[in-house]
Amino acid sequence: MADLYNIVFDGELLNGADPAAARAKLASTFRLDGPHLENLFSGRRIVVKRDVDLLTATRFQQAFLAAGARADIESVDGEPDSLPIEATDTWDGDDAAASRADGPLSLAPPGAPLDEIDDRGPPRSPDTSALGLVPAAGWDLTDCAPPPPAIPQFDLDGLALLPIDPAAARLALDARGSNTAE
Repeated sequence: MADLYNIVFDGELLNGADPAAARAKLASTFRLDGPHLENLFSGRRIVVKRDVDLLTATRFQQAFLAAGARADIESVDGEPDSLPIEATDTWDGDDAAASRADGPLSLAPPGAPLDEIDDRGPPRSPDTSALGLVPAAGWDLTDCAPPPPAIPQFDLDGLALLPIDPAAARLALDARGSNTAE
């Protein structure tokens, strides 16, 4: 089973963060009304989100950092403060603290050349040399061949041959031969 985490917030803001701006940003980000926002900033440890994977937990933590607030990620299995943000973080602006967060996602620094990013995806013709078929003696693909086409069965019971008059047949052949010679 994958590791699960809780996001915990106790109302702590980053150094230099404006409390009113942080409250407004968190209220708009998480669509909180007055009582829920007051509960979030009550000073008690509030579990904001329970039992999420590390990627989701990091996204929540970065959202709090972008607002100027500090949220901790704790492991569900009881390890306290397993992935905290350093307490010395200071508030530099809207997304500056979020870009410093250690996590699976990060932003490139300003001015970084984006043309060096390889976004072509996986190769179009993957290497299949390591793949093989069932390793058994005498095994082949004959059972995969399509079945031979069925031989048509004609019902000729309703047909009959009539006797041919040899003199009439000769005349008919001569008439055809004279028409093709012209």
